Amino acid sequence: MFRLLACLFFVAAVVAANPFVLTVLSEVSVDSSHQFVELHGGPDNQPIDLNGWQLLTPASACTLTHELQSSEYLVIDSEALALGVVGHGVLRLDPLRDSVFLLDDTGRLADWVCYPSYPTGHGKAPLPPIPGSIAFWNEVGAWDQSMNWYIDLTPTPGSENDDHSIIGGAVTGTDGDTLDEVTVVASGVNGRCYCGLAKATDYTIDGLGAGKYEVSVDAYHQGQPYQATYPESVSVGYAGSTSGINIVVPTACVAEMPSVHIAPILRVSGRALLLSSDGTAPVEVQLYSQVGSRVSAFDLGTFAGEKRIELPSTLAPGIYFALAQMGAKQTRSKAVVW
Repeated sequence: MFRLLACLFFVAAVVAANPFVLTVLSEVSVDSSHQFVELHGGPDNQPIDLNGWQLLTPASACTLTHELQSSEYLVIDSEALALGVVGHGVLRLDPLRDSVFLLDDTGRLADWVCYPSYPTGHGKAPLPPIPGSIAFWNEVGAWDQSMNWYIDLTPTPGSENDDHSIIGGAVTGTDGDTLDEVTVVASGVNGRCYCGLAKATDYTIDGLGAGKYEVSVDAYHQGQPYQATYPESVSVGYAGSTSGINIVVPTACVAEMPSVHIAPILRVSGRALLLSSDGTAPVEVQLYSQVGSRVSAFDLGTFAGEKRIELPSTLAPGIYFALAQMGAKQTRSKAVVW
C-alpha cells in the first residue's frame, strides 16, 4: 500500500505538469450480477501492450495478458479471468467504497480511481449505482483537456461510454460580439469540464454528472481580457441530459466585476438591488438582460445612505446585469433572479 501511495503522488505530479494525460480505466460496475472493470486507451486510442500489467483492489489482484487495440474497450470480469482470455487472478469490488489501481509491467501506477470521492474528476468518482456504473470522460479540446468520472445508468461493457450530461449554449460580448480564445468551464461537485473556442459563439461542455454547476468564461475582445461567472446557475440530470445557458461576457456597458474606488455601491439581495450613495449626485440604475437589452430603469435622484430597489414581479427568472450611474461614476453587478 505504501508503494501505491508513493505512485499516486508521482502520477499526481506528472498530471499537474503535463497538459495531456493518457488514461486506461474507462468504466466500473459494482453490481453483483456483473462486476467488471473496462479498459480503454484515451484520449489518443493508441495500442497498449498490457501483458504483465496488474489490476488491483484492496481485496483482489489479477495480472493481464492482453494487448489493448486501438479504439478497443476491454472488459475484465470473473468470467474473462476464469477463461484466461484477458489474464488471470481475481477481481472483487466493494459496492460502497473501493479503490482500483492499474500498474504497468514495471510496477508503476498507470491509472487509478477511488469511489466515492468528491468533487469528481481524474481518479475521483461518485458512488456507483446498482444497477449502473461509473464511466470516465477524457477528451482533449482546442487548448484544454476534460476528464471526469460520472454515473452511467445504462452500463456499456465493451462499448463507448455514454449517458454523460451536457451544458451548451452561445457565448458573445455584450453587443453580440464574437470573442477570441474563449474558455468555458462548468464546475461542480460532480465534475469540472471545459470547452475552448477560437472564433465561434456556440459551445458544448460534455462529460458531466448530474448536479448543479457554476459556469465561467474567460475570453479576449480586441486584445483585452474579460471574464464572466454564473455561480450555480445550471443544473443537469442523468442519462444524457442537456441544459443550456447563453452567456454574455460584459465587454461594453456592463462588466462582471466592479472597478475599484467607484460609487455608488451596488449589491444584490434576492430580487432586490441595494444601493449606497454619498449624496453628491443623482443616481440612475439600468437593468440589462443577458443579450444586452435594457429591461428596467430606475431614477433614484440624489440621496445619502442606502436605498432598496425591488425588482419587478414580472421579471422572468434568469441572469441580469445592473449598471448604477452617479455622475461620472459607475458600479456594475450581476443579478441572478430565481
